[in-house]
Amino acid sequence: MSSETIEKFPAQNYKENVLADCFADAKEYFLDAYYRVDLAHAVMLEEQGIITADELKAILRALLALDFGAIRSRDYDGSFEDLFYLFQQEITKRCDPDTAGKLHTARSRNDIDVTIYRLYLRTACLTLLRSAMDLRKVFLDLASQNHETLIPAYTHTQPAQPSTMAHFLLAMAENCGRDIRRLRSAFENMNYCPLGSGAITTTGFPINRQRVSELLGFTAPTVNSYASIASVDYFTEMLGATSALLVNVGKFAQEFLLMAMMEFNVIRLSDGYVQGSSIMPQKRNPVALEHVRAIGSKALGQCLGVMTSIHNTPFGDINDVEDDLQPLIYSGIRDANRSVSLLASTLRTATFNYDVLKKRAGENFIAVTELADSIVRKEGLPFRISHKIVGSCVRKAIEAGSDVTYDILQTVARDVIGRDLEMSEDELAAAVSPENFVVVRSIYGGTAPAETRRALGVERELEANDEKWYAETTRRLERAAETLEMTVAERS
Repeated sequence: MSSETIEKFPAQNYKENVLADCFADAKEYFLDAYYRVDLAHAVMLEEQGIITADELKAILRALLALDFGAIRSRDYDGSFEDLFYLFQQEITKRCDPDTAGKLHTARSRNDIDVTIYRLYLRTACLTLLRSAMDLRKVFLDLASQNHETLIPAYTHTQPAQPSTMAHFLLAMAENCGRDIRRLRSAFENMNYCPLGSGAITTTGFPINRQRVSELLGFTAPTVNSYASIASVDYFTEMLGATSALLVNVGKFAQEFLLMAMMEFNVIRLSDGYVQGSSIMPQKRNPVALEHVRAIGSKALGQCLGVMTSIHNTPFGDINDVEDDLQPLIYSGIRDANRSVSLLASTLRTATFNYDVLKKRAGENFIAVTELADSIVRKEGLPFRISHKIVGSCVRKAIEAGSDVTYDILQTVARDVIGRDLEMSEDELAAAVSPENFVVVRSIYGGTAPAETRRALGVERELEANDEKWYAETTRRLERAAETLEMTVAERS
């Protein structure tokens, strides 16, 4: 190959297909994180006697003078490799080059990168947590108003048994609560600071990793430096928790979309969440719920795409999990938040047709499980026999176009067990009543209003605990940012 054909770094194609895109992404996601990492590291270097107070002052003044607007508007021209080197260039312009060079003592782009990734992701995690907590609150608020509101519960998409709106919504709230706990765990596990791990084996300089961690609002430094650089579970746990949340939200959205069909006619979205048709004047399309489902599916696809991309990659410092991949992580989390937030807002202003729900809770023979149970209790029969009696009663009632009448019940009983049942007509009426069906299911986790009120109380306690954790966590991050700002102001 002739010397004329050898391109200097960066080759034009490499610049166009890698560096330019990575620089654009870094400007969007990491400017503030890079800046804070530089400030915290510089402060620590001076406190450890690795640089002098005058050198710290010069470095801090150079950092404080950075023009972020100019950096954001800058196109990638190949005169620097990435945002890290651009920062170095800009700092060097504003202070003595030898002093500026000391800022990079005892660190590597490797530990800087995994630190700024965590700084960005923990904020995204808290945003998604907030939306998940808001969605759970919507479910709990609605449940608190509907302990006695009868609804039909479905299995295999068919009418199954009577339930209550509170029981139904508490099921969703309980799911959300587990999603919130998974997201909390993901946040707590990612909120450790890799800075000081260097390229992969730390450094011989006497740095203070605890101090940098504290200034950046982390719980503590990561421990093993190899793991600090090589491990990716700080984001895979987050994506796993997000994926579980998205599966739940997708199932919730599908339920409410079915409810919104005119044939079901049990939920009405407020005007702000429906769209009309360009040709059909009567249409009220529940588009917000469709977007919840579509955006959630898009988000789940991105989360799974990330997992697939890193599967079977080496355990070390590799590009596969860095600049090209990180934006897909953030896009997936952002879309997950869009979906969750939209569902909460849509349901908060929706109204339900409780009369229709109550009517359907008494149709399609869905209370006859309790009739079979009542026969077992009253007659001492095996449930198998009772089930056979009630099943035959339902078939005869359908043929007659009626409910299960006392005459049908006794006729079937004589056919099956050779005698009349001791059950009275009043006891039959109570056994097939949806109100009775709900009330007698008073055991732990059941539909009885007394039990759903107890369950709501438990969920409210969990809600309060999560709200306290969220407030304390966000305040800790705010305090760390304030401490860093004050420390820099004092030293610059």
